[in-house]
Amino acid sequence: MANSPSNNPLTGQMLAAVDLGSNSFHMIVSRADENGNLTLIDKEKEMVRLRGGLDKKGELDPIVEERAYQCLQRFSDRLRNIDPKNVRVAGTNTLRNMRQSDAFVSKGSKLLGHPIEIVSGQEEARLVYLGVAHTLSNDHGKQLVIDIGGGSTEFIIGADFHPLKLESLDIGAASSTQRFFKGGDLSKKCWEKASLGIRLEILPIEQAYAKKYWSLATGSSGTIKTTLNVILALELERFGITLKALYSIRDRMIKAGSVDDLNLPSLSDDRKPVYAGGLAVLIAVFEALNITEMTVSDGALREGLLYDMLGRIRHEDVRDRTIEELSQRFNIDKAQAHHVHKTASHLFDQVKKDWSLTSNHRQLLCWAASLHEIGLAITHNKHHFQGAHILKYAFMPGFSKREQAWLATLVKSHRRKVDFSRYQDISEQNQKTIMRLSIMVRLAVLLHRRRDMNEITPDVAVEGYNVSIKYNKGHENRELLEADLLREKSWLKKIDYHLTY
Repeated sequence: MANSPSNNPLTGQMLAAVDLGSNSFHMIVSRADENGNLTLIDKEKEMVRLRGGLDKKGELDPIVEERAYQCLQRFSDRLRNIDPKNVRVAGTNTLRNMRQSDAFVSKGSKLLGHPIEIVSGQEEARLVYLGVAHTLSNDHGKQLVIDIGGGSTEFIIGADFHPLKLESLDIGAASSTQRFFKGGDLSKKCWEKASLGIRLEILPIEQAYAKKYWSLATGSSGTIKTTLNVILALELERFGITLKALYSIRDRMIKAGSVDDLNLPSLSDDRKPVYAGGLAVLIAVFEALNITEMTVSDGALREGLLYDMLGRIRHEDVRDRTIEELSQRFNIDKAQAHHVHKTASHLFDQVKKDWSLTSNHRQLLCWAASLHEIGLAITHNKHHFQGAHILKYAFMPGFSKREQAWLATLVKSHRRKVDFSRYQDISEQNQKTIMRLSIMVRLAVLLHRRRDMNEITPDVAVEGYNVSIKYNKGHENRELLEADLLREKSWLKKIDYHLTY
C-alpha cells in the first residue's frame, strides 16, 4: 500500500543544500511533498571568491578566509531550524586544492553548524547531472551537460537520471581568469593564449565526449547562465547559446580592452572580474566538442544534493549501490563479508552508547565490513593496504572524500599490526571514533578467520579505552582463537586500548 500524505516520511520535510563553490557560496532550502517533488522556499548566494584568494602554494588569503567564515555564519542562521539530517554541505574544487583544507573545514563546519563534505571532481559531476536531470524533460536521448564553476568544469553524458560518463577538469572561470587575464587585461593576445591553454586541457577527453555520443547540450551554473542573459540582452540569439554569439561577446570584450572598461548588459559587477575566464572556457568547450547550440538548466550541484538526500530518506542511498558494485567488480567473498558485517553490527549495537557512536558510524562500519577483503583481488600479501588504496582513490558515487578516507582507513587497519600511523589520513578530532570502529571490524574479522558459516554472537563491553569481549567457550578451535585474541591484545595496546577476554 502506498504511503498516504499523513504518514509519508517525505511530506512537509524541509531540505537544505549548501554549495561552497570556488567563486560563490550558494544555499537553497526546499520543501518536499509526498511524491518527492521539491518546492523552493528560500535561496541565498554570496560572492566569496574563494578561488581568487588561493595562491600557487594552496594557501588561502586571510581576508578571503574571513569573508568565507562570515558567509557561513550568516547561512547558519537560516539553517538553524532544519533537521540536521536534511542538510548537505559540499565543498568543491578550491577546497580540494586548498593546502589547509582540514582546518578550514573544521572551523567552517562549526560556524555553519553542519559538516562540510569535500566531494571529488567526479562526484561533483554526478551531483550536477542529478540536479540538471530533474529540471529537464527526458525525451532527448543522451544529453551532454557542461557546468563551468569557479575552479573546475564538469563534463557529463547521461540518459534520463543516469550519468554514463563523468569528468572534471581544473579549468574554471576564476582559475582561468587568474591564469590568462592577469590584471584584467582583455587583449586579443590574452584570448589567444587562453584558447590554446584551455583546448590543451580538454584534448584528452575530446573523443570520449564527441558529438556522436549525445543529442542535446545543456549548460548550468553562473558563467553559462550569465552568458545566456548577455546573449538575450544583446539580441544575439532568441533562445539558446551559439558559438557565433560567444564570438560576438568575446569581440566586444577585446574591444573594451580591460575589465575596468567592460560594459555588457546583464553582466553584474560581481561576475565581471571572473567572466573572461569563464567565457574562454565555454568557447573552448563549444569548439572542442563541436556544439552548435546549448540550452541552459536551472539545476546544478545544490539541486543535485537535494535530490541525492531525497534518495537517502527513501532508503535509495546511492552509496549502498556503490558498495554492492565494488563487491561484484572485485569478486569479494559475499558470504564471508556478510558474516563479518553481521558480527561487526552486533558489536556496534552493544557499544554505541558508551562510545557515543551514531547511525552514520554504523553505516560506515557496515560498509567497511562488506569491503574489508577488496584488496584480495590484487594480492594476498598485505591486501589490507591494497584495499585501502582502492577505496581512497576509486570513484565512489555518493561518497565524499572524507567518507572515502575513513573507509580506506578502516580497511587498512582491519588486520595485522596497528599503530597511530594507520590513522594519519584522519583529522585529529575524528581519530578516536575511527579507531573504535576499526577495533570492531578487527574483532569481527578475527572471530570469522575460519570462514565457517556458524553464527557468532559475542558479548562486548567498553569503558573508555578498555574493551572486554566474551564468546562461547565451546567455540571450535578455541585454542587458536585465544591465541589470536592474545596477539590482538598486544596490537591494540599500541594504540592505547586494553583488551580482555
